[in-house]
Amino acid sequence: MSQKRRTEDLSVNFVNRQAEGWKFRVDDCFYMQLDIRFEERMDVKANIAKKEMLGRRLEPSEKIKRSVWTQGMPPAYSFDRGHMFHEATESQEGIRRSIVIVLARPDLGALRETQVVDESGVEATIVTEAEEEGSGGGFVDYEVFSYKNGNLITDEQNSTIKEQSSRTQSGFVELLRTGL
Repeated sequence: MSQKRRTEDLSVNFVNRQAEGWKFRVDDCFYMQLDIRFEERMDVKANIAKKEMLGRRLEPSEKIKRSVWTQGMPPAYSFDRGHMFHEATESQEGIRRSIVIVLARPDLGALRETQVVDESGVEATIVTEAEEEGSGGGFVDYEVFSYKNGNLITDEQNSTIKEQSSRTQSGFVELLRTGL
Protein backbone atom coordinates (compact mmCIF):
# COMPACT_ATOMS: atom_id res chain seq x y z
CA MET A 1 0.00 0.00 0.00
CA SER A 2 1.14 3.51 -0.68
CA GLN A 3 2.43 5.67 2.16
CA LYS A 4 0.37 8.85 1.90
CA ARG A 5 0.17 11.36 4.72
CA ARG A 6 -2.29 10.67 7.51
CA THR A 7 -3.55 12.84 10.33
CA GLU A 8 -4.86 12.19 13.82
CA ASP A 9 -7.35 15.07 13.34
CA LEU A 10 -10.33 13.15 11.99
CA SER A 11 -12.99 14.89 9.89
CA VAL A 12 -15.71 13.03 11.78
CA ASN A 13 -16.39 12.41 15.45
CA PHE A 14 -18.35 9.31 16.42
CA VAL A 15 -20.66 9.44 19.45
CA ASN A 16 -22.62 6.33 20.40
CA ARG A 17 -21.27 4.72 17.21
CA GLN A 18 -22.84 7.45 14.97
CA ALA A 19 -21.19 10.32 13.07
CA GLU A 20 -21.92 13.32 15.27
CA GLY A 21 -23.79 16.22 13.64
CA TRP A 22 -24.22 14.54 10.23
CA LYS A 23 -27.56 14.88 8.42
CA PHE A 24 -27.57 11.17 7.48
CA ARG A 25 -26.85 8.39 9.96
CA VAL A 26 -23.35 7.05 9.29
CA ASP A 27 -22.29 4.28 11.66
CA ASP A 28 -18.76 3.56 12.79
CA CYS A 29 -18.81 0.42 10.62
CA PHE A 30 -17.90 2.82 7.78
CA TYR A 31 -14.42 3.64 9.15
CA MET A 32 -12.73 1.97 6.17
CA GLN A 33 -14.95 3.81 3.66
CA LEU A 34 -14.11 7.12 5.40
CA ASP A 35 -10.35 6.28 5.19
CA ILE A 36 -10.07 5.96 8.98
CA ARG A 37 -7.55 3.40 10.28
CA PHE A 38 -6.21 2.32 13.67
CA GLU A 39 -2.41 2.56 13.45
CA GLU A 40 0.67 2.32 15.61
CA ARG A 41 2.80 5.45 15.74
CA MET A 42 5.94 6.42 17.58
CA ASP A 43 5.21 8.47 20.71
CA VAL A 44 7.72 11.26 20.05
CA LYS A 45 7.24 13.08 23.37
CA ALA A 46 7.52 9.88 25.44
CA ASN A 47 10.61 8.79 23.50
CA ILE A 48 12.32 12.18 24.06
CA ALA A 49 11.56 11.99 27.78
CA LYS A 50 12.84 8.40 27.96
CA LYS A 51 16.01 9.35 26.04
CA GLU A 52 16.68 12.24 28.46
CA MET A 53 16.02 10.03 31.47
CA LEU A 54 18.42 7.32 30.24
CA GLY A 55 20.97 9.84 28.93
CA ARG A 56 21.53 7.92 25.70
CA ARG A 57 19.98 7.08 22.33
CA LEU A 58 17.16 4.58 22.45
CA GLU A 59 17.48 1.19 20.80
CA PRO A 60 14.64 0.44 18.34
CA SER A 61 13.19 -2.12 20.76
CA GLU A 62 13.09 0.52 23.55
CA LYS A 63 11.04 3.05 21.63
CA ILE A 64 7.51 3.70 22.87
CA LYS A 65 4.62 3.29 20.44
CA ARG A 66 0.99 4.32 20.77
CA SER A 67 -2.12 3.23 18.90
CA VAL A 68 -4.26 5.96 17.39
CA TRP A 69 -7.04 6.53 14.83
CA THR A 70 -5.83 8.30 11.67
CA GLN A 71 -7.38 9.56 8.44
CA GLY A 72 -5.80 10.16 5.03
CA MET A 73 -4.90 13.70 3.93
CA PRO A 74 -6.99 14.09 1.84
CA PRO A 75 -9.18 11.08 2.61
CA ALA A 76 -9.56 8.41 -0.08
CA TYR A 77 -13.22 7.37 0.22
CA SER A 78 -14.61 4.00 -0.83
CA PHE A 79 -18.40 3.91 -0.46
CA ASP A 80 -19.82 1.11 -2.58
CA ARG A 81 -22.90 -0.41 -4.18
CA GLY A 82 -25.52 -1.49 -1.66
CA HIS A 83 -24.59 0.93 1.10
CA MET A 84 -27.70 2.57 2.52
CA PHE A 85 -28.11 5.68 4.68
CA HIS A 86 -31.15 7.15 6.40
CA GLU A 87 -31.72 10.77 7.32
CA ALA A 88 -31.30 11.24 11.06
CA THR A 89 -34.37 13.43 11.59
CA GLU A 90 -37.59 14.30 9.80
CA SER A 91 -38.12 17.76 8.34
CA GLN A 92 -40.87 19.98 9.72
CA GLU A 93 -43.11 18.66 6.93
CA GLY A 94 -42.58 15.07 8.13
CA ILE A 95 -40.22 14.16 5.25
CA ARG A 96 -37.28 11.81 5.78
CA ARG A 97 -34.96 10.54 3.02
CA SER A 98 -33.03 7.32 2.47
CA ILE A 99 -30.09 6.93 0.09
CA VAL A 100 -29.09 3.71 -1.66
CA ILE A 101 -25.85 3.48 -3.66
CA VAL A 102 -26.44 1.70 -6.99
CA LEU A 103 -22.95 2.03 -8.53
CA ALA A 104 -19.63 3.34 -7.23
CA ARG A 105 -15.89 3.46 -7.83
CA PRO A 106 -13.54 4.19 -4.91
CA ASP A 107 -11.01 7.00 -4.86
CA LEU A 108 -7.52 6.05 -5.96
CA GLY A 109 -5.65 4.49 -3.03
CA ALA A 110 -8.79 3.84 -0.95
CA LEU A 111 -9.17 0.55 0.85
CA ARG A 112 -12.01 -1.64 -0.31
CA GLU A 113 -13.32 -5.10 0.45
CA THR A 114 -13.20 -7.69 -2.33
CA GLN A 115 -14.75 -11.16 -2.35
CA VAL A 116 -12.45 -13.94 -3.58
CA VAL A 117 -12.88 -17.69 -4.02
CA ASP A 118 -9.84 -19.95 -3.71
CA GLU A 119 -9.24 -23.11 -5.78
CA SER A 120 -11.14 -25.24 -3.25
CA GLY A 121 -14.22 -23.01 -3.51
CA VAL A 122 -13.83 -21.30 -0.14
CA GLU A 123 -15.02 -17.69 -0.16
CA ALA A 124 -13.13 -14.99 1.70
CA THR A 125 -13.18 -11.21 2.01
CA ILE A 126 -9.89 -9.43 1.50
CA VAL A 127 -9.02 -5.76 1.80
CA THR A 128 -7.19 -4.26 -1.18
CA GLU A 129 -6.13 -0.79 -2.22
CA ALA A 130 -8.10 0.68 -5.13
CA GLU A 131 -6.06 1.22 -8.26
CA GLU A 132 -6.64 3.64 -11.14
CA GLU A 133 -9.64 2.50 -13.20
CA GLY A 134 -10.16 4.78 -16.15
CA SER A 135 -9.83 8.53 -15.87
CA GLY A 136 -10.85 10.68 -12.94
CA GLY A 137 -11.39 9.84 -9.29
CA GLY A 138 -14.04 7.87 -7.52
CA PHE A 139 -17.76 8.40 -7.92
CA VAL A 140 -21.07 7.38 -6.36
CA ASP A 141 -24.33 6.90 -8.30
CA TYR A 142 -27.23 6.80 -5.88
CA GLU A 143 -31.00 6.93 -5.51
CA VAL A 144 -32.90 8.97 -2.94
CA PHE A 145 -36.20 7.67 -1.59
CA SER A 146 -38.45 10.01 0.39
CA TYR A 147 -40.90 9.12 3.12
CA LYS A 148 -43.67 11.29 4.54
CA ASN A 149 -44.73 10.44 8.08
CA GLY A 150 -43.10 7.01 7.64
CA ASN A 151 -44.80 6.16 4.32
CA LEU A 152 -42.88 5.86 1.03
CA ILE A 153 -43.87 8.65 -1.35
CA THR A 154 -45.36 7.26 -4.60
CA ASP A 155 -47.02 8.66 -7.72
CA GLU A 156 -50.60 8.17 -8.96
CA GLN A 157 -49.76 4.68 -10.33
CA ASN A 158 -48.34 3.73 -6.91
CA SER A 159 -44.79 3.65 -8.32
CA THR A 160 -41.99 4.76 -6.04
CA ILE A 161 -40.75 8.27 -6.66
CA LYS A 162 -36.97 8.33 -6.48
CA GLU A 163 -34.34 10.88 -7.34
CA GLN A 164 -31.23 9.58 -9.11
CA SER A 165 -27.95 11.43 -8.94
CA SER A 166 -24.18 11.07 -9.09
CA ARG A 167 -21.32 12.71 -7.17
CA THR A 168 -17.66 12.26 -6.52
CA GLN A 169 -16.85 10.18 -3.45
CA SER A 170 -15.96 13.35 -1.52
CA GLY A 171 -19.14 15.07 -2.78
CA PHE A 172 -21.14 12.09 -1.52
CA VAL A 173 -19.53 12.39 1.93
CA GLU A 174 -20.54 16.08 1.95
CA LEU A 175 -24.14 15.03 1.13
CA LEU A 176 -24.13 12.63 4.07
CA ARG A 177 -22.69 15.34 6.33
CA THR A 178 -24.92 18.29 5.31
CA GLY A 179 -27.88 16.80 3.46
CA LEU A 180 -27.22 19.18 0.56
